[in-house]
Amino acid sequence: MLVLDPFAGVGTTLIEALKQGDDAIGFEINPYAALACKTKIQTAKYDVSILETTIARFEDYGEEESWLNGKPRSRRPRGFRSRVPFFSPDIELQVLACLDFIEEQTTGWVKDLFQVAFGSVMVSVSNYSYEPSLGTRAGTGKPNIEFADVFGIVRRKLLEIRQDIVTFQDWMAKHGRTPSATVHPLSYLDHAHRIEPHSIDVVITSPPYLNNYHYLRNTRPHLYWLGMVHEPSQLKAIEHRSFGQFWQTVRSGPEVVLNSCMPQLVEKLRELRGRHPEKGVYGGSGWANYATVYFNDCQRFCANTLSRMRPGGTVVVVIGNNILQGMEFQTDRLFAEIAEREGFKIVDMHEVRKKRTGNSIVNSSVRVGTVKRRVRLYETAVELRAPGSRYLN
Repeated sequence: MLVLDPFAGVGTTLIEALKQGDDAIGFEINPYAALACKTKIQTAKYDVSILETTIARFEDYGEEESWLNGKPRSRRPRGFRSRVPFFSPDIELQVLACLDFIEEQTTGWVKDLFQVAFGSVMVSVSNYSYEPSLGTRAGTGKPNIEFADVFGIVRRKLLEIRQDIVTFQDWMAKHGRTPSATVHPLSYLDHAHRIEPHSIDVVITSPPYLNNYHYLRNTRPHLYWLGMVHEPSQLKAIEHRSFGQFWQTVRSGPEVVLNSCMPQLVEKLRELRGRHPEKGVYGGSGWANYATVYFNDCQRFCANTLSRMRPGGTVVVVIGNNILQGMEFQTDRLFAEIAEREGFKIVDMHEVRKKRTGNSIVNSSVRVGTVKRRVRLYETAVELRAPGSRYLN
């Protein structure tokens, strides 16, 4: 069986497919997430003894502290800007020394693993934190981190990764054949043609929600410090290719028109556009553009995916409802309607998570607190089936 995750993130769906003995394909536009995904899905090929030897050398390098007597070759990324110094001086010196060690690695997969390990802990030793979006520690009443054992923290993460590799290789040894997996560090909407038509048996995914959570900006430090981007224009290029884009990228443009023939959604978007005109693009007009682009990308996703599915193939999309400018959008039901219009059969709508909505969410500056009644945020697994002989009407 061939499993597809068009928004693969760090690879959870692909790993689960491999554990079941199935082949898998993923797409992930965020370069850091794509790197993490790639390192995970290739785990069966790694020589653990090589990793152990490299971790030991890394430990020795950190304990000798010989790097303190000279200047690290690595430099703070020139294009990276932050409101306060991202790392305190003592920590930044260790970070640059770590990056020197990583850059010296000549075995590709080892270098990748070290980059992922460093990236997974770098915010925890920085003057920033996730609350839930990336912001300064001072902004949340926390002190800056002046001192930390960066080498020790990265080493502990590498040892956790080593154990995960051993466990995963044990799983793979149970299969008669080693299943394969590939992740494309690209936009699925633009590159779905890389998949053979009618080749996918199952799609399991969760696209970005209609909540303007800026995944790319929340990994901006990772992208700069690991040398994946060097200037803001590179980030903007990724933003404009992302699913739904972001409010910040579409708010000031001309009015976006909905591609699907959905009168009720058109009317709801018109109502949204009319909210708070005195705020300009910060009012309903900017958010209506964002929502319209989002639903247009839902339509593109469904059209692209239908042509890749085997007859009767299954698609499961986890998605939640959202609030914009005080208006609730039942995004799961709207997505299901778009999918049905594109040719999928709606099998079921499974509510998978109930979430209590607090005033900090409903009445945030992003959503503009004009909600008249309490709105419950939830998540739904929308189960679809491609037309064909595998199911009966």
